Amino acid sequence: MQLTTIVRENMSPELKDRLAGFEINRDVYITLQKQYTEVVQESQRLTQEATRLETQASLTDASWNAMGKSGTIEQSKINEEIERSAQLRKDAQALRFTADARIPIQKNLVIKVAEARLKLVGVPGSINKELQQTLLSQALKQEGTREILLELFTLSHAVALKSLGEHDVALSRCNSQYERQEKIKEITWITLGKKLEKLFNGAEKDILVPTLVTMPPAVPKEAVVDNTAALLKLKRTTAAS
Repeated sequence: MQLTTIVRENMSPELKDRLAGFEINRDVYITLQKQYTEVVQESQRLTQEATRLETQASLTDASWNAMGKSGTIEQSKINEEIERSAQLRKDAQALRFTADARIPIQKNLVIKVAEARLKLVGVPGSINKELQQTLLSQALKQEGTREILLELFTLSHAVALKSLGEHDVALSRCNSQYERQEKIKEITWITLGKKLEKLFNGAEKDILVPTLVTMPPAVPKEAVVDNTAALLKLKRTTAAS
């Protein structure tokens, strides 16, 4: 069995249910994120367009002022520029009114996105842990695994028994035969661990740990909360703004 092999059919009913629940909540969260992003982007577009029109109006003001000072331009031309400037400002104001009218929608989505995210917090780690425990149990049950591990432990134990002199200080602190045997067992595992570490030679760092789910990343301007207290604070702050 490969470490990265994940067969959903072999999962426990409980893990399948938790996975299905997570995927439903994740999809709701991602959908709300998309809605929020669209609202934010549209509000930004409206504000940017309003700013562009206001800048254009200011340039138009400067233009008709210059015309008036020159004394060589017909008043009708100047009036046209004045009207154009006024219309630009009117259009810009309308865009800003529209952007302001969308603020409650954006605030509502801020809370909905945060609530949806909170339902996911901690769940990926819990699901992946259960998966990894299942895969570990399956790996240990593979034919021959127990025998190999038992042989390795037995040999390590034999080596540890012949090296007790190296651990006189630790063993001298044992207050009973039971404690001494437990310490020897601990030394055995440490000895085996060092042998495995030497055998792996760092290769374990390149092994990808299997995972079922991951937490979706936050989108720009999203209010990220990871506990109920933070959500309540966000609601108060949003309502007061």
